[in-house]
Amino acid sequence: MKYMGMIVFLVVIFALVAGAIIYMSGRYALFFPSVPRKVWMWSFVALFAVAFVCMTAFATIANPLAKAVFIAGGIGISLFLFSLLSVMFVDLLHLVFHFSPFVRRGLSIGLGLLLTSYGIWNAYTIRVKEITIPLNGLTREIRAVHITDVHLGNFRGKGEVDKIVGKIKEINPDVVFNTGDMFDSKAHFGKDNDVLAAFRTLGMPHYFVYGNHDQHVGTEEVIRQMRGANATVLLNEVAYFGELQIIGLNNMLADRHSFDIHTAEDPETIEEVLNGLVISKDYPTIVLHHRPDGVEYMQRKDVELLLAGHTHAGQVFPFIFIAKLMFGYNRGLYRYETMNIYVSEGSGTIFVPVRLGTRSEMSLIKLIPASKKENARRY
Repeated sequence: MKYMGMIVFLVVIFALVAGAIIYMSGRYALFFPSVPRKVWMWSFVALFAVAFVCMTAFATIANPLAKAVFIAGGIGISLFLFSLLSVMFVDLLHLVFHFSPFVRRGLSIGLGLLLTSYGIWNAYTIRVKEITIPLNGLTREIRAVHITDVHLGNFRGKGEVDKIVGKIKEINPDVVFNTGDMFDSKAHFGKDNDVLAAFRTLGMPHYFVYGNHDQHVGTEEVIRQMRGANATVLLNEVAYFGELQIIGLNNMLADRHSFDIHTAEDPETIEEVLNGLVISKDYPTIVLHHRPDGVEYMQRKDVELLLAGHTHAGQVFPFIFIAKLMFGYNRGLYRYETMNIYVSEGSGTIFVPVRLGTRSEMSLIKLIPASKKENARRY
């Protein structure tokens, strides 16, 4: 039964893709009457088939051809998605204004290209989101930068790292927390490819836990790369920074009753690991975990704050609504009994290099003593 939710999800996605192809084939046959509907249908089927192969078979291969094929697949799917949204929107307008097929074609194609261009720009424009969180037991303010889901690979490389590090230096925080999915490809695993070099220029501590994409491309290599970038990699461990107690958890299931395709076969769970760690009650405690899971077990250990990513907040409309259904904690700040949860939308993207309805973000988190709670503001 624990697999039923994922099976239903995949069936629904398949049905939606099939429906979208049928719908788009009909509309493009109207826009271009010289091309039969069946030709459009098989063309869209071929697009999805090729893109799927490109974005699965070539996702972790490190060579220029694989990179080009992967990018082509991602852009192709993006164009189809935004063309679909544009055609649907123009169809709604047509109910009122009764456009000719020629006008509908121009509006649909133009809007689709515009949305794709905006989606790419939006995905590569990183905003700094500022938030203030009070912690019990803290006596002075600590300024932390939270980064997650950078997804270095075929879409992103050294330029993205330089951009992130540049923003960190502008903020000049006390500490950096990194909740994983730093990589989603082996494209930067070559001996002469020092993609993380900029991180070595930071003067503050940098704590890292790995995510599911890091596992997919090779956990050991990701750990090696991060340690080479002067990051402290926490593997189900407790560390201390000033007054903070930091628990870094591997990407794993919440408990033995859970199922998630985004975890590797791990012999341990969040519940078991937390029960096995020596956790002091004399420090305000922060947990770093890639996914916003296992909150109830953290709260039992008097954790003050969980920092996580993974969700991308759905990344692209209309998947932002699916993400809200899939994840109990999807984006932003939440409260669970006595603890806070902050889920970042992440600075990178997965599958397609676009964002619509979400933003690529880094977070400046001001941790303040709980006695100053009345002065805390969320931005």
